Amino acid sequence: MATRMMFLCPHCKGKTKTRTSRGLSPTLRELIYQCEDPECSYSFVVQAEAVRTLSPSGKPDPSINLPQSPIALVRAQTTTAGATSAAA
Repeated sequence: MATRMMFLCPHCKGKTKTRTSRGLSPTLRELIYQCEDPECSYSFVVQAEAVRTLSPSGKPDPSINLPQSPIALVRAQTTTAGATSAAA
């Protein structure tokens, strides 16, 4: 089941609906939202971009190079330290 991003209308604070979306790159998607309040009907563009790695891929694409998030680096160091002390 896909999770949908929810945005409130920046003008009336009402619910919005995704009208369309398109991929601009492997890590960037552009979405068009429209306010569901017929009196407002504001439309706007959102860009959703993958910016950091939380957990490395088991099937990495060599063309994708996202930095690891600080928390992922801490987890990796903790896991490595735990494995080293368990082996000793």
